[in-house]
Amino acid sequence: MKAVYARSPFQFDIRDIDVPQPGEGEVLIRVKASGVCGTDLHFAADWTEDWMPLGHEIAAEVVEVGKGVTRLKPGDKVIPEDVAMCGVCQHCKNGEPGKCRNMYDFNGQPGMAEYMALNEHLLNPFDNIDFVPASLTEPLAVAINTVLHAEIPMGGDVVVYGPGPIGLMCVRLAHLQGAGRVALVGYDHSRREETRMKVGAEFGADELIFAAEEDPVERVRSIFPDGAHRVVVTSPPKTLPSAVQMTQFGGLVSFIGINLGGQSAVELDVNDLIFNKVTLRPTFAEPGIRFPTSIRLLQEGMIDAGKLVTHTFGFSETEQIMRRSNEASEPIIKAVLIP
Repeated sequence: MKAVYARSPFQFDIRDIDVPQPGEGEVLIRVKASGVCGTDLHFAADWTEDWMPLGHEIAAEVVEVGKGVTRLKPGDKVIPEDVAMCGVCQHCKNGEPGKCRNMYDFNGQPGMAEYMALNEHLLNPFDNIDFVPASLTEPLAVAINTVLHAEIPMGGDVVVYGPGPIGLMCVRLAHLQGAGRVALVGYDHSRREETRMKVGAEFGADELIFAAEEDPVERVRSIFPDGAHRVVVTSPPKTLPSAVQMTQFGGLVSFIGINLGGQSAVELDVNDLIFNKVTLRPTFAEPGIRFPTSIRLLQEGMIDAGKLVTHTFGFSETEQIMRRSNEASEPIIKAVLIP
């Protein structure tokens, strides 16, 4: 079977490897769709010189079940969590699954592949939706967690910083959580950013701010004179200081944006945080939670997957689409591999 591996800078290897065999408690799945995540681009661009398996935004079909598996059967549609809580450690038993460090995972298998053998604990059944939109389940779950961590007050003023796929979903989710007004901060008028900001407006962004043209803090303060109640940061870490400055007294910044290329350190004025009582709340989507909620939002059209998935591709186009996804000149929001 074919499987995708990458190493920096932007080298790709479409390998022909054996189809895995499901062991006890495992399920063999046929991957039907696998989305390109920003993390995949980081891995390919500047993360490591070692070959890395790519892909974790997956929708699949059950082919075979191993011994002891009773919850699933061949033909079932499933969404894998890239990591799943164990359910039996002290943290899981204490109702703190986010602290679980004894998780089920992919065991080094790429999700951009034709088949995977995974523990059944990782799999979420779904129906009534096609595989390509269903592959948005994992990034949508990340967005859900980030927005829920923001604890948006009813009618609150919200800024979403970064118009990538997760940021765009956060715009829509902020309104679903009761936000009054939402401002979306992008960077410039490149083809990619224009495409994404347009969808942001369609998802409910009341104000569009281009940081390359105007000071985003000043613009936010002109829209929300007291500052935003909540700022949701899905953009690179370097934007975090600005996010703090646009947050009102007693506000909260929920952030998920990372950088794997050596630009993850930022300078913050602690006095701003203390004297203005601003809370910083990072989100790390591990273990995977709220996948059933994510599936339901996609099934019921509360998140319009059709506006987010702009490109699909096959194995032979992997390098081209990955490079294009990294270019501001390309109008790509989300690209999805169809094996």
